[in-house]
Amino acid sequence: MDRTESLIDQFRAQPPESDKRRELVAGISGILADRPDHPAALPFLASVTEDTEEYELARIEATTALRLWPPTDGTHRRRAARALLAVMRGPDEDLVRQYAAMALGPYADDPEVHDAMAAAVLRDEDQLVRDNALAALSHAGPSESRAEVLHRLAGDRTLGREAARILAAWGHGPGA
Repeated sequence: MDRTESLIDQFRAQPPESDKRRELVAGISGILADRPDHPAALPFLASVTEDTEEYELARIEATTALRLWPPTDGTHRRRAARALLAVMRGPDEDLVRQYAAMALGPYADDPEVHDAMAAAVLRDEDQLVRDNALAALSHAGPSESRAEVLHRLAGDRTLGREAARILAAWGHGPGA
């Protein structure tokens, strides 16, 4: 049994609301820094992310790992993106949705992820979800579709200035 499998077994042995679960997820996510497509760690982190019955802080730790160390393998990448999308679309606590919104940036080239980010930044009822979706959009970098979302957002009272700043940094601002 390798270290990752041991950490996963320890996680499963913890009581549901134990903060040790969060610590173990953090340990598993650290493995991705050295091995971004670890075959056991990625499915585990995706399943923790999307499990609405899971300890909230463990889920937040898992979404953070998927943001910091996005998979390079296409299958793992789609699995991670689908887990984050499930959280964004689900009935989750706002804090988990906020972290999921922040984690979407590395997956933004997926049209479904782009659409979810655009919907979140333009219409989500939770302002912090909107803020984090905008940060993810910015992190994803320039593209025509992302610039179009930012142009639509430019008139927004709350996020318009930041949208204009990002557009200017991308060379899409006024006069560009």
